[in-house]
Amino acid sequence: MAALRRFVRMQQGGASGAALADPSRPLAVAFSGGADSTALLLAALRVWPRRTVHALHVHHGLQAAADDFARHARERCAAWGLACHVLSVQVRRARGDSLEEQARLARHDALARAARELGCAWLLMGHHADDQAESLLLALLRGAGPAGLAAMPPAARRAGVWLGRPLLECPAPRLRSELDAAGVPYVIDPMNQDLALRRGRIRGELLPVLDRLEPAWRRTLGRSAALCAQAAGQLREQALRDLHACRGEAGLCLAQLAGWEAPRRAQVLRVWLAELGLRSNAAQIDNLLRQIEAPADAAVLARIGHARLWRDSGWLRCEPGASPAL
Repeated sequence: MAALRRFVRMQQGGASGAALADPSRPLAVAFSGGADSTALLLAALRVWPRRTVHALHVHHGLQAAADDFARHARERCAAWGLACHVLSVQVRRARGDSLEEQARLARHDALARAARELGCAWLLMGHHADDQAESLLLALLRGAGPAGLAAMPPAARRAGVWLGRPLLECPAPRLRSELDAAGVPYVIDPMNQDLALRRGRIRGELLPVLDRLEPAWRRTLGRSAALCAQAAGQLREQALRDLHACRGEAGLCLAQLAGWEAPRRAQVLRVWLAELGLRSNAAQIDNLLRQIEAPADAAVLARIGHARLWRDSGWLRCEPGASPAL
């Protein structure tokens, strides 16, 4: 509970923090039934009135135990006199998509939508220090830059609600031991120990090695993520200024982009595409950079998601499926 109260105090500087601290405002808590979300939900019930707290449980049907998890969530909430909302989602993925990533996106979409419908300004999630370290390691293995290595922010605006992670500094073993000592039941998701999944292999094989080599790995990796978040924030601020300087009604001015070094251009492209609602990767950005540097009469032709990008009279333009055929 101390971590949650500290999180609330840290958010009190802005209007979003006022909504979080207001005991009359509804609050959503993602509740899987696992140890981390159970600890968070119990802490929330000590800080806010039960009538304002909504537990949101995502049923994605990816394993046989999903029905049991939903049943456990309902039973726990009923015992605590709390509203429980079970959200059924279907995880769709194309060839090459990561099941973990698509499940995460579907889960977050469902949670944010339900929180908005309930009138909640905040959605709290139980990610802890172990999750943050795993996210940093996964990003490092993908070759991510500062934004990826920043891992999960403590608070961020997502899909119309504020997403809060009050437990990012809490080690997972401590959360479990506190629940065990209090006799509070929680479920154990077998997917968390599935060595066929990359996060499961990091958790089951790499983290025990780190425990032996560097017992303070949770704190040190968390500090690295925080430093990367600071660097990513500064890069984004510069990229937003650059984007303002080179953006027009037709798109991005190629002459303005050409005056900057490639890393600076890359940041502008990432921010521009993100504002258009497009998820880009390093290979796509590198491809755009190569084509921008090509002779002026060469066409820039690229596809990112369902959108197409092309060169048009000194501008880099982007339209969702409405540009010249590739």
